[in-house]
Amino acid sequence: MTKPLRYLSILYLVQAPLLAVAQDAAPSIHQKTTTPENARFEIVHSPLAAKWTFRLDRYTGNIGQLVKTASGGSAWDSMTVIGLPKVDGTSGPRFVLLTSGLAARFTFLMDTQSGRTWELTSISNGNAEPETVWQPFE
Repeated sequence: MTKPLRYLSILYLVQAPLLAVAQDAAPSIHQKTTTPENARFEIVHSPLAAKWTFRLDRYTGNIGQLVKTASGGSAWDSMTVIGLPKVDGTSGPRFVLLTSGLAARFTFLMDTQSGRTWELTSISNGNAEPETVWQPFE
């Protein structure tokens, strides 16, 4: 074996275990549940913060946001979706939710039958805290 090949072989043998360990150390990010094709509900989580965790009713477009209760438990708080069409919820899944790792404002709800899209936004309604709602695209 020539000297350069010997060095390459040694370099490979030293680096291979390090590369395998690095692959195992990669974080596993779970942003979305794996649902059956006809599943009614789905949990979607933004990698930005736990407060951007939603439960989507894929049939009706209704959304709940994960909140802490006064007793310290967890609950789904219904969110306002401005202009959400009234659907009977028997025709199957038609709504999808997308979250972005860039910013919460890049979180979208879409009606896959009409293409109508809503974005997550905060509106001031006179209360001390703004309300987070789903507002349709213009």
